[in-house]
Amino acid sequence: MGMAASQARYLALSARKTNVEYEGQQINQQRLMLSNQSADLFNQMLTMSVPTPPNSSDYTKLQYSWNDGINTSVLESYYQLGTPNEEFNYVVTSYHYENVYTGQRKYLKDPQIQATRTNHFSDKKEHDYTIQSMTYLKDSDIYTFKVKDINDKDLTLTYRRSDQLSNVNTTEQLDYMFDRTTTTGSGTGYFQYDDANDTYKYFANGLGTGVSVTYRKVDMENPTAFSELKQSYGGKFDKDKTYYTDGNNYICKEDIVAANETLINKTDIRKKDTNVYYTDGTNYLSAQSLTNKKVGDKITVTSASNAPTFDNYTAVGNSELTQLDEDTYNSDATISTEIKQILKDMSVDSNDSVSYERLKKCFDDNGDYINGSLYQFKMNGKTYYTTAADLDDSLLSAYDKNSTADNSIDSQQSKLSYYNALYVKTKVEEVKKALMETDGNGRFSTVKFEDDSVVYDLNVETVTDEAAYNDAMNQYYYKQEQYDKEVANINAKTEILQAQDRQLELQLEQLNTEQSALQNEMEACQKVVSKNVESSFKTFGG
Repeated sequence: MGMAASQARYLALSARKTNVEYEGQQINQQRLMLSNQSADLFNQMLTMSVPTPPNSSDYTKLQYSWNDGINTSVLESYYQLGTPNEEFNYVVTSYHYENVYTGQRKYLKDPQIQATRTNHFSDKKEHDYTIQSMTYLKDSDIYTFKVKDINDKDLTLTYRRSDQLSNVNTTEQLDYMFDRTTTTGSGTGYFQYDDANDTYKYFANGLGTGVSVTYRKVDMENPTAFSELKQSYGGKFDKDKTYYTDGNNYICKEDIVAANETLINKTDIRKKDTNVYYTDGTNYLSAQSLTNKKVGDKITVTSASNAPTFDNYTAVGNSELTQLDEDTYNSDATISTEIKQILKDMSVDSNDSVSYERLKKCFDDNGDYINGSLYQFKMNGKTYYTTAADLDDSLLSAYDKNSTADNSIDSQQSKLSYYNALYVKTKVEEVKKALMETDGNGRFSTVKFEDDSVVYDLNVETVTDEAAYNDAMNQYYYKQEQYDKEVANINAKTEILQAQDRQLELQLEQLNTEQSALQNEMEACQKVVSKNVESSFKTFGG
């Protein structure tokens, strides 16, 4: 029985030793792979080129220069004439810098131009839709319609309450689309004020003739009367004005007085309109038109086009905007010279012919300035000029589909073009024939040009192209950073591989220790088995 147990133990130890040897082989294989990866990283580092800083001498050259008493010019390049003579032997390209009076155009973002807007509505259109479903959200006061148009196309329409009570432009658009006002004038109608009764009497065919209508003062203390009045006038309502009504229409006392004083004698009669209007941004409909509407019924929405005009331009942002009058233009040489320079330089700007045409329209065919055509404003202590067309561009952009505000100040999308003239340091290049003579060292010493009788002494300087050198240094710094980063990455990867190898080495040492222990125990078991075999044979032999 003891021999059998020892034999079983020996077999188990033998199996475990085999497993340990296999695990050791696997670890050695992993260490070999890590070694190959580490070698690859090392070879990769060896193939990397180390950046070298630029040499300043590579950006240094000899330069010839001279001074004509006004400017210092630099000889940029030259070549020898094919047939030199006593007068000229080279063609020279030179340059110098001058402060050149130059007209320029700038763009002002978000100009916030302030002006008076006059709406011109036209092209009234009505669109009919057949209701498929209608939803009203009371909390947000929004109507949503699923409809079919005249082409049987399915559409979803969302209508929100209009800003008619606060926006004059919306009020005027509603007036046009829904015929909410009538204009009376001399010969067709006349208002006569009755001081005793505080009423206005309207005569259809002139003073004292035709059918008359009496307008009584609106009781502003009456909540119903006040609400109806305010709803009817919308954004054009003015609490400081006095209003009169005949029960169906309204007139404004201040408007009548102003019309009579200016001899215009035209006054608006406004229909009482307590409707609430809804819009999708383009089309409008009234809440009244939706009364008792159901699926299958038709709804009609109304739209109109607007081509607003502007005048009375008063400010660009916080800068006062004033018209340049003809007398000032003709008497102030500084202003006229600046504007002429602007016009001249804009005429040769191929990228902006529009600005030139707008400036050109400020002058007649004889070149004389048209009074008030240009506007001027000061910004940061400097005077700038612009045109009405440029101002209108920015003002009109406030009403584009992408605008976010309902007024012409806060949502001007188009940058304002504005102009001035100033002295700009400009590189002036010249190409001339020249007679150049050398000294005993082979360097040029003097130069005389074809259009100048003076012989100029040439100065020889060693100059460094600092811009090019700095650019090369920046490239070097960039490449050095890239190199250092790559080296750091390789070193980091190598450290990871080394750490993994050390871990495998520890595992291998543990396996070696285990294998030695297994070997010792196997030898012990083998001795026990041998003794048992020997003892058994001696027993049977006896």
